[in-house]
Amino acid sequence: MTGVLAAPLPVSPWGGLLAAYFTVIGLPSGLTLATWWRRARNPAADLALDWRATWVCLLLLSGAGLLLTVDLGRPERFFLMLTRFGNWDSPISLGAKIIAVKTFLLGTALYLLWRRRAAATPGSAPPPARGMTRHLDQTVVWLLGFTSLALAVYPIAVLARSWVSPLAATSGAALLYLITALLMGIAAIQLLDIPQQPARGQASLYRQVTLVLLLAYTVALLFTAVSVTGEPAEAALDALATGQWAPLLYGGVLGIGLLLPAVTLTIAWGRRWAAPAAAVAILIGACTLRYLIFTA
Repeated sequence: MTGVLAAPLPVSPWGGLLAAYFTVIGLPSGLTLATWWRRARNPAADLALDWRATWVCLLLLSGAGLLLTVDLGRPERFFLMLTRFGNWDSPISLGAKIIAVKTFLLGTALYLLWRRRAAATPGSAPPPARGMTRHLDQTVVWLLGFTSLALAVYPIAVLARSWVSPLAATSGAALLYLITALLMGIAAIQLLDIPQQPARGQASLYRQVTLVLLLAYTVALLFTAVSVTGEPAEAALDALATGQWAPLLYGGVLGIGLLLPAVTLTIAWGRRWAAPAAAVAILIGACTLRYLIFTA
């Protein structure tokens, strides 16, 4: 005899705060990775963009931690997740520790950037870091990259162990969360780079990377959909394809988040509004997909 395992509760105990958390947490992860990639390609680049991006990441990550604290209802529980080390098998506890570590690293990165900016003479580029400061800077950058990759995908480890998000347990969910985080990061860094008016070569590189990520996103969506098996996940996929969540899937994810930026960057490339419009559309679409994986 076969049957569907009933949910232990009639409605999900996870509300809007956690939905916002699992949706937004990808942005500081992707933005840090995009900043890291930009700096690796051009170590002599101006630090103004790094300064703005690091501040945005710090504010977003602090906001994410606040969402978790408020949702718990008792702030001391969040503190215990940070200070107790006997529960490494808990993805929520591990994620809280990673958030705390990355917050500290972002603060350290801001201090190092401030020192380099303060050492620059007016009208000249900041001098490169030297000696121990250089090694510390490289260590912080690599640790930020590691923690950002972890934060990009760890929400899936949390969701896959619950009954409220059956799509999170599918084979491609972690890949989709990683790709959406990267898309959000490259979109955000383009928006933050607008005041500096990036050179044509830099803007063209942004476009190429974005289109490659959109292609990978399309392939991941397709193969994740066809690989879904099992009643809870199949029911959630049906709700996305033909049910109550279909408008968000077709309009928000596929229309605004995938088709619109791809067409804009392909046909309207060269117009001043094309890159910002595509970046905003990508942010909307990526957030929508992350929300749907959480709630469907």
